Amino acid sequence: MFTRSLALFATSLAIALAVVACGAASTPAPAEIQAPPVNAPMPVSTPASPVNTPMPAVTPALPTDTPLPTAEATYAPVTVESCTAFKDEEGEIQTGTASYIYSEPPTRAITLNQHVTEIMLALELQDHMVGTAYIDDEILPQYQSAYQSIPVLAEEYPSREVILAHNPDFIYGGFLSAFGDGAAGSQDTLNELDIGTYLTSAICNVGSADTLDDVYADIRAIGDIFGVPDRADALVQAMSEEVAEAAPRTDSPGDPLRVFIFDSGDDSPYTAVCCSMFTNMLETAGGSNVFDDVDGRWKSVSWEEVIDRDPELIVLTEADWSTSQEKIDLLLGDAALADITAVKEQRFVVLQFSSLVPGIRNAAAIAELAEAVGQ
Repeated sequence: MFTRSLALFATSLAIALAVVACGAASTPAPAEIQAPPVNAPMPVSTPASPVNTPMPAVTPALPTDTPLPTAEATYAPVTVESCTAFKDEEGEIQTGTASYIYSEPPTRAITLNQHVTEIMLALELQDHMVGTAYIDDEILPQYQSAYQSIPVLAEEYPSREVILAHNPDFIYGGFLSAFGDGAAGSQDTLNELDIGTYLTSAICNVGSADTLDDVYADIRAIGDIFGVPDRADALVQAMSEEVAEAAPRTDSPGDPLRVFIFDSGDDSPYTAVCCSMFTNMLETAGGSNVFDDVDGRWKSVSWEEVIDRDPELIVLTEADWSTSQEKIDLLLGDAALADITAVKEQRFVVLQFSSLVPGIRNAAAIAELAEAVGQ
C-alpha cells in the first residue's frame, strides 16, 4: 500500500517526547537515515466544560456540494512528505522529513491526539478509521456523530499492543509523544510493519514559528493520502475565508494589545511563547504575546515576569486537566496579581486547548481573538 521512497533528512534539533512539543537546544544529527525496504505491501466521555465557559466556535464544515468520490475508484498513487521523528546514534529524539508513496488509500487508520482526529472527521474519513485516542476537550459538535462511530482505544495513549491488535494500516499522530515508546512506537518500526505514519507538520518547525500554512499542508497531505483532495481544498478554502473575515477587525491604531495566555500551573504559569501556534494566531488577530521574545513553543515563566509585562488581556485555556474557572479563581484570589491590568479589568477570554494546537479550530480561534483584542 505504501513505500517510503526517500531517506530521512534530519534537522539539527533534539526534541523531547512531550505531549506539547517545545523548543530545545541544538544537537548534531546524522545527515541521512536508512529507509526501510520499499515495495512492501501495507496491509469516554469527556467531562463537561464549566458553566461559564463558552462553547467553541463552529469551524466551517465542508460545503454541502463538495464532491464525495469513492477514493478507491479514483485513486492515483501519491507521494507525500511527512514530518518524522527518530532516535539518533546517541538515543536522542530528532525530527526530519521523509517521503512516502501510497498506492491506495488507508482503510484502517488510527488517530492519536484530538486535533488530528478532527482533521480526519472534517474530511469525512471516519469510515477509514478503526480507532482514535487522547481527547483533551469536547469534540466539535458537528463531528460528534461521526466521532461516536469510531472505537475509542484509550482516554490517553493506548499501548502499542492495543494499537497493533486493531491491525492498522495508517497511524496519524499530533505530537511527538504519539510515536513514543509508551504509545505507538517509533515511525521507523511501524513503517517496517508496513504501517503508514503521518506526524503534524509543525513538529518539524525547527527554529521557526508554527503557522496556518502548516495546518493547510496537513489537511492537503491527508486529503491526498486518502484520495479526497477536493474535500481538503474545500476545507482549506473555508478556513482561509474565515481568517480573512477576521482581518478587518484587527486594523486599529496604536500599539497592539498586550496578551498573556495562561495554560496551567499555580506557582509557575505555563504559557505559549515565541514560536507557538498561539503567537501566530494572536498576531494575525491583531494582538501581541507578552512572551513573544522567549524561545520555544511553551514554557513555564514566573508570576513576577507576568506582573512586569502587565498584560491587558489574559487568554485562559479550557482543558480536562485545567479548567478556565480554576485559573480565574487563582488570578482573582491572589493579591499579588491584583495590579495586572487584565486582572483589574477582569478581561479574560476562554479558548479550548484544541484551538491552540495546529488543527481545524485555528481559524475560528483567530476570529475569537480578533473580537477580544478589538473590544
